[in-house]
Formats: sequence, C-alpha cells, structure tokens
Amino acid sequence: MIRRLWWMALLPLAAQAADDFAMQWPLQPAHPDAGAYRVVLDAGVYRAAYWRDLRDVQVIDADGKPMASAVQAAATPIAGPARQVELDWFAVPAGAATTMGGDLSVVVQRDAGGNVVSVRNALGTAAAGQGDPALLVDLGRQAGQVRALRVEWEGEPAALDLGYRLEGSDDLRRWQVLDPEVRLVRLRNQGRQLSSDRVAVPTASRYLRLVPLQHEGAPPLRALHGELAGDAVADDWQWVELAASAPGDDPVARFDYQVQGRFPVQRVDVAMPANTAVAWTVSSRDEDRRQAGAEPAWQVHARGWNTWTLQEGGRRQASAPLQLGQETSDRDWQLQAEPAVAGTPAPTLKLGYRPGSVVFLAQGRAPYRLVAGNARAATRESSLEPMLAALRARNGAQWQPTVARLGEGAVSAGDKAYAPAAPVRDWKSLLLWAVLVAGALAVAGFAISLLRGARPANG
Repeated sequence: MIRRLWWMALLPLAAQAADDFAMQWPLQPAHPDAGAYRVVLDAGVYRAAYWRDLRDVQVIDADGKPMASAVQAAATPIAGPARQVELDWFAVPAGAATTMGGDLSVVVQRDAGGNVVSVRNALGTAAAGQGDPALLVDLGRQAGQVRALRVEWEGEPAALDLGYRLEGSDDLRRWQVLDPEVRLVRLRNQGRQLSSDRVAVPTASRYLRLVPLQHEGAPPLRALHGELAGDAVADDWQWVELAASAPGDDPVARFDYQVQGRFPVQRVDVAMPANTAVAWTVSSRDEDRRQAGAEPAWQVHARGWNTWTLQEGGRRQASAPLQLGQETSDRDWQLQAEPAVAGTPAPTLKLGYRPGSVVFLAQGRAPYRLVAGNARAATRESSLEPMLAALRARNGAQWQPTVARLGEGAVSAGDKAYAPAAPVRDWKSLLLWAVLVAGALAVAGFAISLLRGARPANG
C-alpha cells in the first residue's frame, strides 16, 4: 500500500517533465498498432532545439514519461536505377591494336570536339578482315560517368566464350591496361542460361579499347551500351532565410546573421539584386565554442565563393549554392565581400538542410508528444541503434519505422526552458568545511573550559 502511494505521488512529477521544455507537439501515428515510429522534424522543432546533438528533442507519453528514442540525421539519398546510353564504337584490326608501343596503327579522324568520326587501317585493307577485330570505344561526354560496358551481339548467339584485354587512353596514343582479361560468356544447358555481357570500366579516360585474346570466334557486334550510375536525388531540401543585422560603422562589406535553433546546415546560398556578382568569405561560430571567456573564433567555410545573378528579359539565372565540407549547426554566420566595396548591398542568407527524424518505441500510454528546447537536458545514450541496424539488415536498407506526423506546436515552458542550470554545489566540500569548523569550535570550547577550571581560588 505504501509503495502504491509513493508511485501515485511520483506521477505528477513525471507529468511535469513536458513543462521543462520550451515547445511541444502532439504526434499523429499513421497506424496506431505499430511498435516503432519515425517522426520527421520540421523547422519549428529545429528552432526550439538548444543543443547541437538534439538531446533536448524527446518523445513522452500521456503520463509525461520519456520514451526510448533516437535522433537520426537525414538518410543518404539512394542512387536510382542504372541508365544506359548507346556509345560510338569502331572495329580496329587486332594486329594494329597490338603493335609495339601500344599506339594505334590506323588513321583516326576526329572532329573539333575530339569525337572519333572514322577509323581507317593504315597498314592496308588486306588486314581488315583477318581475325577478330579490336573494338575502339569513344565515351565522348559520358567519359567519367560510364561505370560499365554492355555488349549486344548480332543474332543473339547461343554459345560463346570470348576474352578481351581492356585498355584506356586520353589521346589515342598512350594506352593503359585496365583489365588484362575480361570474359564475355553466353552458354545454355537444359533450358538454363549463363550470360555475362558486362565489362566494368574503372577509369575516367575518354577512349577505351577491347583487344581480343583469341584469333577468331567473335560474332558481329550489334551495339555497345554504356551503363551510367543512377542519380542520387534528394528533393527534401529545406531553406532558412536570414536578414543581415543592422550594419554598424564598419567600412568593410561584412554582414552578420543569426539563426535561432539548431539546423543541420549543409548548403549556403544568397539572394541578391538582379545583375550582381560578388565573391564572399563564408564563416560561422557559436557561443558553445567560447574558451576562457574570449570571443568564439570564426570558422571559415569558403573563401572567394563567387555568387551572381543575371536577369535576361523574363528569365532570371543565379549561381549554384555552396556545398559545405561538413554539416554545422552554428547559430552565428558572417558574409564578407572580397574585395570589400563600400555600398555592397546586404544579401539575404539562405541556409539549406535536409530534415532528420526521431525514432521511438511505443512503450507507454498514448497519446504521445514530442518536446523540444531545454538548456538543462542531460546527454542520453540511445539503446535503439542496434535494433534499427538489425531490422534494416533483415528487411532491407530502405526499411523505416511507421510514420508519425507532428501536430500543431504549442508553447510549454517557453523561454524559461533556456535558462542555464544552476551551478552544481559541491556538497561534499561544504560538509567537510562544516565538520572542520564544528571541530575547531569544539576544541576551542574545551580549551576555554579547561582554562576556567584551572583558575586559582581567591584567598
């Protein structure tokens, strides 16, 4: 009975946990019976967050008890399916491709762009029909993008086993062996087929050469395709736009910005008037990097970042955003023009990020809430990562918990949640000093008593 009364007394204290955070959002699970949920964080959550590691972004149940949760960064975009393009290729006499020095003993005609338009045997036409030809491939604009060649034979032969040496060159004169032996195979047996028509391309060279290792046996080639890696597209970029603080009397074109919250910034852009070109030094800093009372140092992300806008009739063009070397959640940002020119207009600073998420287990009583913003939040160790890794290994890298969406945010503790924690007092030291003082007073008391007792009696 006493234990039950203690538990009931502690419930109001647990329910007050949400009151320690600045903001709260009700959660709306897509399916009420899922065991784990994933909440994509919006700009309001990032604005409310106080700590870089988002330790103060948590999920609580209806009783105010925190749920087991883990903050995760945005998933890395997965490349899409491979694309294929048809490549320009030319048959070259095998003898010409294996002469001393590795140079082509043929006349190769190229246009102004370097594209091969014709190949003519320089040793005489009699050699052109002798043995399997080598294959000269011009990757053109796809150089550096082709990760494999796909071979398509005339007549789809039922059986073949061919060997080639793969070579690469940038000028059609100096050739480098990329793979001494690649096998192109097509075999059938009892209704089953073994086929290998793919040649990996481990180079960014423009020209490739497949030199046959056998004298003859290759069927006529119908087409040669290049396999391009699928583009990894992330269309979930979000942007925070900041206006420069009021400029002072500083003659240099330096503009300061401040962002509220902890956005995981990965890109930087500017919005400037039309027909403007300015190079910038981009820097950021934060109070949590202050050392020994000194001002926190500016961390330079880029120097000489050239930005421009051009208005041509009804069409407006602008420079590409700056991709940062590493993600940062600094609050203070600075742009400085290079060279500093008086009268440079203050641009709007745009910080780009991809929103992360919070994964949590439905352990307590629904409904659930997400809370954020607490300067006194302690570091939390998440125990969910091993479970999530095992589930992705079992169900595929794209597996994700059931979605839970954020409802409308509401103020909880507000600004008082950002008050720093009171300094921790060293009670052990205070107690020790109290004991020492008490001991000293006791000794002094004994000494006074002894002195009084030792006084001689009067006459």
